[in-house]
Amino acid sequence: MAGWSTAISAARNGCKVALIESRQVLGGNGSSEVRVWAMGDFPPSDYPLSDIIEEFMDEAEVSPAPAEQFGDAKKEAVVKDEGNITLFLNQHAFAVEMEDEEIAAVHGLDTRTSEVRRFSAPLFADCTGHGWIASKAGADTQMEEGGRMGMSNMWMWGNGEEPAAFPQKDWMLSLSEKDFPFPVRFHGQWFWEAGFDQHPIDDLEKIRDWNLIAVYSAWNAMKNKGAYAERDPAEKQFANADLTWLAHIGGTRETQQVLGDVILTEEDIVEGKEFPDACVLTTWSIDLHYPNETYLKGAPDNPFISKAVHNRAVDRKVGYPIPYRCFYSRNVPNLFTAGRNISVTHEALGTVRVMKTIGMMGVVVGKAAAICTVKDSTPREVYEDYLPELKFLMTQPGEQRYETIEDLKKALGEADRAS
Repeated sequence: MAGWSTAISAARNGCKVALIESRQVLGGNGSSEVRVWAMGDFPPSDYPLSDIIEEFMDEAEVSPAPAEQFGDAKKEAVVKDEGNITLFLNQHAFAVEMEDEEIAAVHGLDTRTSEVRRFSAPLFADCTGHGWIASKAGADTQMEEGGRMGMSNMWMWGNGEEPAAFPQKDWMLSLSEKDFPFPVRFHGQWFWEAGFDQHPIDDLEKIRDWNLIAVYSAWNAMKNKGAYAERDPAEKQFANADLTWLAHIGGTRETQQVLGDVILTEEDIVEGKEFPDACVLTTWSIDLHYPNETYLKGAPDNPFISKAVHNRAVDRKVGYPIPYRCFYSRNVPNLFTAGRNISVTHEALGTVRVMKTIGMMGVVVGKAAAICTVKDSTPREVYEDYLPELKFLMTQPGEQRYETIEDLKKALGEADRAS
C-alpha cells in the first residue's frame, strides 16, 4: 500500500514515476494474494493525507475475505489512470547500482520473461516492507535479534454439497484440537503466524512453508482425525468441508527498519513527544505479537499460532503524528522509505504497521519527492530547508494535480508569495 500511494502522490505532484512491483497484483499485504484488510483510522487532521487512500483501499468485511473484496483491478486501474506513472508488474528489483554514495539505478528481473531492466532515477523509495533496496544500497538498518513479529498465511474453508476428501501425508504434524484454535467464520485469521525467531529474510520461504505445513496439518486433523467434530454435528467429521483458499504468499509484519534522522520509539508515542515535522497520524494500538502459549504443544520449537499484546496508549480518535524524518535513509542521500520498514523501534512498529497508516506515509513521501525535484534537494534537505513547502503540499487535497514539475514550481512560488 505504501508503494502505490507513494507513486500516485508523486505523480499528482508532477513527478515521472516508475512503479516497480514484484507481484502480478498491487497492494502487497493488502492484495488478494495475502488479504490483510485496511486497518487504522483517519482522525481529524490539518493534512488530508487520507484522501488518496480512500480512493482505492479495500472494502473487505473480514480478514481474510474473498478475493474480490480486495479490489486488485480497481487498484491497478487507479494507477494506470495516472499519466505520470509507468507500471511494471512482475518485476523483481534484485540489484542496486551506487554512484557517489547515492543510488544510481536498480535492476529489475521480469519474473515471466527473465528480461532484465535498468531503472535510473534521481530519487528512489523503498516501500518493500523488507527494506530490500535499502540493504543493497548499504543503508543503515536495524533488526531485532529475536522475538520479532512473524509471518501469517491466512486461509479459508467452506462446506460444499458433496463430500470432499483430503489426503493425509507423512510430513504432516500430528495435531489435535488442543493444538490450534477452531477456524471460526470459515477462515484462519492473522494468528496463524510463525517465524518469531527465524531470520525474516534468509528464512523467508522456510517460514512460509512451515505455515503451509501447519495449515494442512490442522485441516488434516479436522477432516481425518475428528478434531473439532463436535462443532459440526450434522456432518460429524467435516465430510463436505473443503479448503477454499490458502495464501501462498506470506504476510510479514517485521523484517528490518531503515534508519532515518529520527528513530521513533514507544516512549515517544506514549509520552506524546512533539516533532516539528509531525505528519501521518497513527491510530492503532502498540500491537505486538508473540507465540500463544495455549497452542505450543503441537510445535513447541516452532510455534505457528500467535497472540497479540496491546499497549493502548494511542488515542484512536486523535492519533499520534509520525515525523517525516522517519521516511528517509540517514546515510543514502536519495532514498525515501514508506511502509513497515520505516525508521522506528520494534515496539513503535506495533502501531505504525497497519495498512491505512502506511498508505498515508506514501502520500507524504510522494509530495516530498516532488519538492526534491523542484528544489534539486535531498529528502533530508526537505526537512532542513523546505519544511514549509512540504506542509503546504500536505494541506492540498488528494485530487489536486500538477501535471508537470513546472506547474508545481509555479504553485509553490505563489504559495510562498502569499505567505
